[in-house]
Amino acid sequence: MTVLFAVGANAQNDTWSVSAANWLQYWYHKPQPFDSTIFSDRLSRQDSLDNRFIVDFDLGDFYAGAWLRVLQPNRPDTSYERIAQRYFGWTQNGFTIHAGNFYQTFDRGMTLNAFLDDAVYYDNNLDGVRVSGLYDRYDFDVVFGRAFRDRLTAERENTVRAIRGAIKPILGTKAGFSYVRFKQDDLEDFAKAVNSNITSAIGNINRGPFEVYAEYAARRGRGQFGGNVDGDGTYLSGSFSHSIFSVYSEYKNIMNLLYPTPAASLNAPPPVSHSGRSLSSLASVPGERAYQVGILISPNYSLNFDLAYSESFSRGLANRFYLGEKFAGARWSPFEKLVVSYRWDRFDYTVEDEIENYLEGYYYLNSYQTVSAMAYSRRFILASHEYHEDYLTLGYARGGFLQVSVGGSLSNNDIDRDPNKLGFIELTLRFKSHELIVFQGGERGGLVCSSGICSVRPTFEGTRVILFSRF
Repeated sequence: MTVLFAVGANAQNDTWSVSAANWLQYWYHKPQPFDSTIFSDRLSRQDSLDNRFIVDFDLGDFYAGAWLRVLQPNRPDTSYERIAQRYFGWTQNGFTIHAGNFYQTFDRGMTLNAFLDDAVYYDNNLDGVRVSGLYDRYDFDVVFGRAFRDRLTAERENTVRAIRGAIKPILGTKAGFSYVRFKQDDLEDFAKAVNSNITSAIGNINRGPFEVYAEYAARRGRGQFGGNVDGDGTYLSGSFSHSIFSVYSEYKNIMNLLYPTPAASLNAPPPVSHSGRSLSSLASVPGERAYQVGILISPNYSLNFDLAYSESFSRGLANRFYLGEKFAGARWSPFEKLVVSYRWDRFDYTVEDEIENYLEGYYYLNSYQTVSAMAYSRRFILASHEYHEDYLTLGYARGGFLQVSVGGSLSNNDIDRDPNKLGFIELTLRFKSHELIVFQGGERGGLVCSSGICSVRPTFEGTRVILFSRF
């Protein structure tokens, strides 16, 4: 693992500095029998390594950086070592010019939402040039970049040209627009390219206890197979805050707005659900209509409640999909050293219903020692059968230096190949700017959703080591 120490110096009245961070992950999977009767007497041994090294340089108004990615999965033919990102820029008095790789979100993501989320293995960064300005009364972004056609092969055959601007005429108000021109190959005629134009207008009022936001986007153009693709989308949100309670609501209605595809889009409107789930990601539907209402209640400092209800309906398919979520949560501190939280979450999905009960408690032994317990159950209801998963984790923490967790899970699902019983122990050590996590045992997989993007995380058995360092 590469180590780079931060340094600082002065030259010609400019400050030089260099900083770096390294994120290393190593997995050793528990040996498993081959899924073949011919080799039933042999065991597979798999290990993999993923290392991300990031270095940043600053010189006055200039900056530069690079990400070195080393990926060595269990299949050697998919291994690589390359500069995954590199960038250079200049910024002064709110004006910035950036060249290289970058992430960019326009307003609530209706027209452009290129972001990184390691929780769901999602990275759709752009490679190109961005010019932006941030001032008291107005701000803008101009983007010219190349986007992934297939993140698995890292091919950048799509182009994005975009502009966004907003003005703030009165304190607490904002109005703006955005325009994106997306170009991709025509898969029916490789000698041609097809375009899509996505435009939007936004309005925002945030005065006192009230906040209201509205955005409308429209898409016109052709899809990757040459056919016309016209669509639009509306997103509305509002909230009212009080010293004791706050209420909020959201509404989303989109149709053929996501590009290039609903499953791998460069724009991602908010999920409009408490858990971050959306039908666009779960079912890859071309359209979705959803709403959410919720309330936060805090009668005093030691007690608060969170209630939310949402529904989502698919559009544009003969087979209709539905996703509903009912959420109730509470956090209570009956006395100074104890904090207890509970939540109940029910999902009504077309292909599967799910009910989750979660209970967690922290007890502070003293100012630097804490013990914790977490127990939750997940019940899955399908048309053919139902099953449940039960989890328990006990933890001990000593300041910010040491944390130990011991736990496991039980499942009565006999259809999949995952073990019914799994146990683990996890050790976390923090020293200055370094953090080491060592996991040994089994971790049950399942659906993980964040920012409207969902992925299925597989069950893991073996040893996992994560080392994060800042220099």
